Amino acid sequence: MRIRAGLGAIAAGALIFSGAVAAQASETPGAETVTLNVSEAMVPAGFDPAVAEANGYKIVTDSTGEQRSVPVSAEAIAFEERLASSALKARTTWVQGPCGNSWINAVSKGNSKFISTGYVVPRPVIAKLWIVQVWGWSGLPSFSWSGPSGASWSSSWSFSGGGDFANVLPGSNVVMNNGTVCVSGSPGENFHS
Repeated sequence: MRIRAGLGAIAAGALIFSGAVAAQASETPGAETVTLNVSEAMVPAGFDPAVAEANGYKIVTDSTGEQRSVPVSAEAIAFEERLASSALKARTTWVQGPCGNSWINAVSKGNSKFISTGYVVPRPVIAKLWIVQVWGWSGLPSFSWSGPSGASWSSSWSFSGGGDFANVLPGSNVVMNNGTVCVSGSPGENFHS
């Protein structure tokens, strides 16, 4: 299935964070593997009709006023059948909230900080706007990511400096291939050793 991004969701996400200065972080894993994560459910926050249409879906409103995305192209219908079939065969359940799960882990080793963040959602991501903010006594560094990904995405990095707390900023979101916009629950935690 060809997947195309809708500019509306990206622009809307950018407006959420207008005026924020975010440093681009590397998406290469850090030197350490950290296994403790703070996670929060991701929740639906509407639809991007342009993304839905570009990928063979249509946003419809039912008699109660609730919107949903339905596949209308043969390609989208076949994709939904494969998705439903693979979900039935899965041995584990990983979707914590209605749109999935987002997480963060913040570790401190002396003057070095290690952060990991990511999400797992039920379908491919066309666009994301993901920002992690570090709060503390020596400035407020932030790190941001954008662009498409698979249904699962993560990034880990390290930096030198201070900081007491790190969190995924409210409003960080993904737009899935059916046009659903999912917003992170803004997981955060104090740096720990």
